[in-house]
Amino acid sequence: MYTDEFLEEQKQYWLKKYAEAKEYMQSKAVPDNAKVLIEIAAQHPLKDGDKPGTEFQARLDKGIEIFNKELEKGNYVEIYVPGSRHMFNNVADKISLASAGKNYLISHGIDEKFVHADDLNEKYKGKEGVYNSADECFVASSYFKDKNFNKLISVLSPVQIMRKSLLYIEFGVIPLNYSVPLDDTYHNYVIEATFQIPYVLYEDHNWQGKDSKLGIKTRQERIPKDN
Repeated sequence: MYTDEFLEEQKQYWLKKYAEAKEYMQSKAVPDNAKVLIEIAAQHPLKDGDKPGTEFQARLDKGIEIFNKELEKGNYVEIYVPGSRHMFNNVADKISLASAGKNYLISHGIDEKFVHADDLNEKYKGKEGVYNSADECFVASSYFKDKNFNKLISVLSPVQIMRKSLLYIEFGVIPLNYSVPLDDTYHNYVIEATFQIPYVLYEDHNWQGKDSKLGIKTRQERIPKDN
């Protein structure tokens, strides 16, 4: 059980991180001609090992819609699709989630020069790869800050919103979230509320450490054995 003192300490920690992230985002805000980064949360496993599944495809379609709307506003827009090559139930995908998402976007009219995938995975996570939501948020926020973007948009499952928002706040940014609800989702509301969110709030704020319990677990479960 967490003590009242510990809970208050963590509350103050997160309030401080939120205030800092909010101040940063406000410092980057511009009325028009904004630089916009859209992160489209990947979802494993891939269909037939090389194509987005139903939930991943729905997010990509929403990302395309947002991309075009931001262009119509006169903004400059780039997309980041995260995710290294994954394994699910001991079956490995043929390509990375990032590559599958990038291929889908390009085949649906998005110019390749505006799409980032494995290039950012490798730049910011190297050999560790991108294997969970925390990795996705770390890479997206790092690129966002390095390239001086003005607005960050995250396209994700409604079940992921609170956890990914907390992770983004930990990394110093606040996204505009666009959720894509489906009848059947990979993520579970109860698991999020009773385990994932408390883990981020009170145990491991960023999952990036060498001893991160979930950082290790997700890699053990998801890195293909032939890697």
